Amino acid sequence: MLNEDDISKVKSEKDEWIKKAGCQQDAEIFHTTPSGIKIKNLYTPEDVSNLDYLKDLGFPGSYPYTRGVYPTMYRGRPWTIRMFSGFATPEETNERWKMLLNSGETGFSAAVDVLTFNGTDPDTPGVDADVEVGTSGVPLYSIKGVEALVKDLPIKDISVALVTEPMTAIGLTSMYFNVAKNKGVPLSQVAGTTQNDLGTMTIGYITYDSLKPDKLLKLACDMIEYCTAMKQAPKWNPINFTTYNYREGGINAVQEIAFGFTNAIDHIEELLRRGWKIDDFASRLAFHLSADRNFFEEIAKYRAARRIWAKILTEKYGAKDPRSIILKYHVQTAGSSLTANQPLINVARTAIQALEAVLGGCQSLHTNSYDEAICLPSEEAVKIAVKTQQVIMEETGVIDTIDPLAGSYYIEWLTSEIEKRILNYMQEIENQGGFVKSLNNGWLFNEMSKAFNERQKAIVEGKERVIGVNCHLDEEKERPIPFKTNPWAADIEKERLRKLRAERNNQKVATLLDQLRYDCAQNKNVMPTVMELTAERATLGEITRVYREIWGIWELPIAI
Repeated sequence: MLNEDDISKVKSEKDEWIKKAGCQQDAEIFHTTPSGIKIKNLYTPEDVSNLDYLKDLGFPGSYPYTRGVYPTMYRGRPWTIRMFSGFATPEETNERWKMLLNSGETGFSAAVDVLTFNGTDPDTPGVDADVEVGTSGVPLYSIKGVEALVKDLPIKDISVALVTEPMTAIGLTSMYFNVAKNKGVPLSQVAGTTQNDLGTMTIGYITYDSLKPDKLLKLACDMIEYCTAMKQAPKWNPINFTTYNYREGGINAVQEIAFGFTNAIDHIEELLRRGWKIDDFASRLAFHLSADRNFFEEIAKYRAARRIWAKILTEKYGAKDPRSIILKYHVQTAGSSLTANQPLINVARTAIQALEAVLGGCQSLHTNSYDEAICLPSEEAVKIAVKTQQVIMEETGVIDTIDPLAGSYYIEWLTSEIEKRILNYMQEIENQGGFVKSLNNGWLFNEMSKAFNERQKAIVEGKERVIGVNCHLDEEKERPIPFKTNPWAADIEKERLRKLRAERNNQKVATLLDQLRYDCAQNKNVMPTVMELTAERATLGEITRVYREIWGIWELPIAI
């Protein structure tokens, strides 16, 4: 910290600089970040004079983890290149995963289609399977689909992320667990992550026929309890709070972290009510964050988030295990920033956002493909996305030292400013009763809607400049769609389910579905029964129908 003489000297020299530069006073000249933070023209030691470097920064791998969660960070091991991929059929996605593995991917991530996400089988009456199957991700309706997805892939050595939500998370994850066991990989060694975030189905991607938020919370905590507290799958991250999906709806960096942390707090409180201790499960709580449009704000966001999380876990919950205290997170570059106009500019956008994530200290990273605003990612675009990470890793030198932006007057001031704003916004959510209650009363929807409308207005009015949309326009020619999914995917998946139902023991499946009804009615952990169900080849649709039958459907607090 600076003493009074140092601060006085800095002020004097700054005043002299202002005169020479012909600037007005700092307070009158500022830009504004997407989070509404006013940024001065110049930052000096005066702006960080109150910063306690040992208390607020520390060293990498040491409390409060501002500078990174591991002592050596990328000097010891680079981040995981984990590309989000899925389309058409499990077999075709399997081929894409093999291509990505050969191109340098180091972790798999399964994007599922909307029917899988919503827990609806494609042969359900009234479902437009031709439109929905395999168009937004890979269809995984039964254990047979999961078997095809990971065929001949080294899942013993590479972790897999399953991108879904609580209503289908237990079913899909138990399918994967049973496949792993059948391939000779014990659950104690299975590594990966399930998204399992109730905010994904409510404010991230609003879907129909969802369960009530309190039931989604129950299911999410059932899986955390089974995998981590009960130590059935200790290397699996049973939840990934996906603030990325909230951010895509237009909220800012401060809101993103506040939403995610208050959501996590509701899960922690529920598990504590069940009788578990914080260190029984907190080490496997993970996050999926966004890398969005303001370079320095995003870097400061990651640094502030690590510090806040460490303080919450120690000061609020008394965590002792260092693994409980560190913030584990994956980052994805902003899909909402991609444009259909001048799509090759998306390569530059993605590269810059990926650099934010790396300079901010992520543990794994997905880089979006440049053609995603037009179609599902083509093979060429996906390869460029992987190579983008490899260029950052191999050619830039940004990983030669740990937290290279630490000590920047601007970065340290901005980190502290974002920390204060996140904590204040978290208090607003807590004043509503927490994350789940603010979903039920509609407060979170109003915040999301307000943020979306404000951002759209800023783009239309040109206050937020977007190349190819409202500035630096080029004459656009009609482009062919570079990648189309399999038009026969729906027929293939319906036939897969027809054969499965003909071959399995339907009486045993029916008996286990009755057991699941009992578990739901008695508020028991449903995962042991669902593990048995998926081993017997029950489908996601059959499992989620039981949830809806016993618990009912949520009446959304807004009209959609």
